[in-house]
Amino acid sequence: MKTNRLESRALCLLLISTLTVMSNATIAPALPGLANEFSGTPSADFWVKMLLPIPALFVVIFAPILGWTADKFGRRNQIIIATTVFAIAGAAGAQLQDLEAIIISRAILGICVAGLMTAVTALITDYYSGPKRSQFMGLQQAFSNIGGILFIVTAGYLAGISARLPFYIYAIAILLLPLIFLSIRDSKQTNQPSDNQQVDTNTNWKLPLIGCSILVFCHLVVFYILPTQIPFFMADIGITDPSKSGFAIGMGTLIAAITGVFFGKLVAKIQSYGVALIGFIAMSIGMLVLSQATSFSLVILGCGLMGACMGLVMPNFMVKGMELVPSHKRGLASGVLTSSIFIGQFVSPFVTSALIAKLGYSDFYLLAGAFTLVLAIAGAATLKKQSTLTTNVNKGN
Repeated sequence: MKTNRLESRALCLLLISTLTVMSNATIAPALPGLANEFSGTPSADFWVKMLLPIPALFVVIFAPILGWTADKFGRRNQIIIATTVFAIAGAAGAQLQDLEAIIISRAILGICVAGLMTAVTALITDYYSGPKRSQFMGLQQAFSNIGGILFIVTAGYLAGISARLPFYIYAIAILLLPLIFLSIRDSKQTNQPSDNQQVDTNTNWKLPLIGCSILVFCHLVVFYILPTQIPFFMADIGITDPSKSGFAIGMGTLIAAITGVFFGKLVAKIQSYGVALIGFIAMSIGMLVLSQATSFSLVILGCGLMGACMGLVMPNFMVKGMELVPSHKRGLASGVLTSSIFIGQFVSPFVTSALIAKLGYSDFYLLAGAFTLVLAIAGAATLKKQSTLTTNVNKGN
């Protein structure tokens, strides 16, 4: 019975993780239809395009706050409330008649995503420790990417029927409520040897958390080239078929899911700093490939290498960022990491578009590749130092 409960709890956390990728991309195929529907509204083109990044902006604002509330009032209650409102606010776009009302619903959706991501990350850290935590974080990354593929494909099909139908995909979240009620419980116990009073009363965890957050932010700025710039780059080199750009983005997402599955085993063999080094080097090579790409096959290779980095780097820095955090601060810490993810997503198109306009695609990718090599060195050094700190803390306990 206990084994079944643990399995249902793990499945529940993984399924909730798929919801967090819905917030931005799910309605992307519906944007042209929405722009046409609201063509009479002032600045409609701008505001319709803003429907995608608005949730991310509100995640950035509210993630630290909702991380604190998850610590203060419990992870389970926050997940139940956020899941319920997520389903209602997300699906509301199918029925709301005013563009302003849809924008507000998207903002509420972003707040719910912040509540879910912070509480789920804190719970994973509560429930799992050591290699099991790394393995689960890798599975979480895999589920998120697989969910992203399924949702965007479904949304594309529904958008062909009506621009409003993709909004109903968000209502799927309501189906998770019975599983949440049955399997999720707030944990009063901690699993790490470092989760004791010694860590609770010092500030050793703050600098590693900040370092991991900065590296996550930098990684997302580069990785978000995949959904925001690759379609335009492919058109620039003469690949104008939209299905091919979708396939390239999907390949990156698929490879991220596959590498996420193997993340835990890889950490056990080469340590977290080795994983960071390999992940960022893969991204750097991907940028080099794209800088020379003139064919669809080279674009696919470059996107696949970007995905490999995503599948390794994201769970790696999430695990290490939470590693030394005391149990009563885990929600807040997950809020900081969550904000860094979405700040990176939000900033990326502005930074990369400006650089591409000035340098052109080839030189831009070379610059991005060089920057990612710097991240490889900085990331490996940061995690190597943190591993030493963790060892010293555990010896002191």
